[in-house]
Amino acid sequence: MNSSSPSRETLLKELIDLFVSEGIEIKGANGVAGYDPPPAIPNDGYGSAQPRRADVVGFDPALRRVVFGLVRTDKKSLDSEESLEEYNVFLDHNAGLRDRASAVYVLMPQDLVNEFTAMITHYVHREYWNRIVAVGSATAR
Repeated sequence: MNSSSPSRETLLKELIDLFVSEGIEIKGANGVAGYDPPPAIPNDGYGSAQPRRADVVGFDPALRRVVFGLVRTDKKSLDSEESLEEYNVFLDHNAGLRDRASAVYVLMPQDLVNEFTAMITHYVHREYWNRIVAVGSATAR
């Protein structure tokens, strides 16, 4: 991350603000005062097979589904082994609920969105693509 990039904390607060603006009720946020830590989500055998915690977890009452939020600060964090495991664990959550299956928002510096989109279509099953929301940071220009 270069010196002009926003901090992880800044991106995390931006992600929370985005969830709130979209009507997503925040149920937990990792390391943010006033919020409980997100729950650990069971891992059904991806990578390390260890449970994973999102940076932010919410519930979308309009679509009646869980929404996971992840922050990525740099190119390296987009497709690290840990990140790939997280995408799969969170996208697999409630997958059998079809339209109510969990969604994953990934907030990153704007200049990484195209790279993330290309990468995710390579590493994540096609049936999950419509539940991944790549968000370019408004503060990372």
